[in-house]
Amino acid sequence: MAENPRPLVRNAADPRQVRAAGRKEKQAREREMVDLVALLKTEPGRRFVWRVLGYCKWGSDVWDPSSRIHFNAGIQHVGNWLVAEVMAADEEAFFLMMRENQARLKSDQTEAEATQTKRSEERVSNGDDE
Repeated sequence: MAENPRPLVRNAADPRQVRAAGRKEKQAREREMVDLVALLKTEPGRRFVWRVLGYCKWGSDVWDPSSRIHFNAGIQHVGNWLVAEVMAADEEAFFLMMRENQARLKSDQTEAEATQTKRSEERVSNGDDE
């Protein structure tokens, strides 16, 4: 959701209002971190965050010879923000997401190779050798 458009302080010269606003901001930030930690504690939550990072082209080149480069830079900025939020909430969860993604990639590759080998063996046994 959008940030709260209402000012937390009506009179910046009033120290009580300023302190109260500071407490509210701190509580809101703590709530954001608690929410993110809860999301990162689940494997589906980590997969979702990793998928969003992929969509945001995080860690990729944004170059495009057209004006699309501006769009790419914008979504990558969101990815950079998300990584910073994850690192602030639970640094180890970020590294766990990386390890889980690598394991998924390796598993997918192994599965693809096994399927290819099986198809090749079936062709040979059927006399369809290329």
